[in-house]
Amino acid sequence: MFKTSFMIGLLFAGSFLAQAQDIGKDITVDINFLKSSVTLEQASGDVALWVEDVRQDKILGKAISGESLVPATDIATSLYAYLAASLKKAGYTLVPYSPESTSGLLIRILSIDYIASRAMLKSTVNVTVVIESKRNDSDVTKTYKASAEDQFALNPSASDNGNMIGKAIAIAASACLSDPENLKAAE
Repeated sequence: MFKTSFMIGLLFAGSFLAQAQDIGKDITVDINFLKSSVTLEQASGDVALWVEDVRQDKILGKAISGESLVPATDIATSLYAYLAASLKKAGYTLVPYSPESTSGLLIRILSIDYIASRAMLKSTVNVTVVIESKRNDSDVTKTYKASAEDQFALNPSASDNGNMIGKAIAIAASACLSDPENLKAAE
């Protein structure tokens, strides 16, 4: 009995030490955008799209275990590809961006806030994203904010985290492209 309890105790201690050694390391997250989040009406015209990530801190947030979540790829590049595919599917033609282009649409990622909490055997993740858009032919800057929240048994996996972050970004981006003022110059 003592031998079995001692072995179980060593197992737990070893597991705890292994987890403690991993604390402070970054968790790389692949951001997965929702496939059908951006739905645009069929249209035509040129769009000169540019996406910038202007966040000061490129860390997305902290996982339940305390590690920093960092994107596996450049978020601005990934969002550009996602939006470009949506625009092409709707019938738009993408042209090279320049600040002088009247069909230019600049999208900036202002913030991505990942907050995770744990209660008993359940974790809650909330991701809030803020982006802004500005057409080159306008002085108006518009801001779009979106949140996504879900619950997970124990800790969310890296894939779950990537899906949650991608979902929040896709919702904000969808709101931006669905705004008729943003694509008005393209028609």
